[in-house]
Amino acid sequence: MTARLVLAAGFLALVPGTARALCYYHGKFNVVTTIDQEFRDARWVVRARVLSAKYVTTDNDSSTSYRLRVVRTLKGRMPATFTFFTTRDSGGFYMDRGMRSADRSQDYLLFLVPYPRNSDHPSETRGAYWVNYNCGQSQPWPRLRPRQIRRLEQLATRR
Repeated sequence: MTARLVLAAGFLALVPGTARALCYYHGKFNVVTTIDQEFRDARWVVRARVLSAKYVTTDNDSSTSYRLRVVRTLKGRMPATFTFFTTRDSGGFYMDRGMRSADRSQDYLLFLVPYPRNSDHPSETRGAYWVNYNCGQSQPWPRLRPRQIRRLEQLATRR
């Protein structure tokens, strides 16, 4: 083995999970959640479709503001259209088809909370929403199994 190959292998061994997202839920990493948990934790639960996306790249950050239309509200009161903001990093939640192309072809199940805005966030975050847990149950609607859809219906009718 060459010295370069040994150095590369050693470096990769020191960086575990570089391809995995930063998944943090209630103070713990890489938690597997249920629809019931996230339904309870989210302020709003919707089936929504992406209308457009604005991709922003600065010297320090990349982010996306998605404009979505509510197809169905399962929990909470939502406006007919809303903004969803995400940073373009390992903790992001993306609704894209390919690079910088908003996925307008399918609906998403989203468990939402207000975006945690602070002074160093871009103005697009004002009034924006965010998923309760980026590695959780929010996902493209077609990925849901029939039993998951039935459970969502049950939870929605109980409120």
